[in-house]
Amino acid sequence: MKVVENKKLQEQRLKEISDEKGIDYNHLKSLIESVRTKKLLKRNNYHQQKINDIIEKSTK
Repeated sequence: MKVVENKKLQEQRLKEISDEKGIDYNHLKSLIESVRTKKLLKRNNYHQQKINDIIEKSTK
């Protein structure tokens, strides 16, 4: 149960930080997910492509 509570608190804190810095929370969460995928699958190309996609979306 403590793991679930910690995860909720971390997500809430991440939302607060992204609001303070003016960063889109969904993009940030997507980048974090790509890092997790990279660690699990050892696919560096996937992670780099995800970063590139988010940067392109943000600049348009």
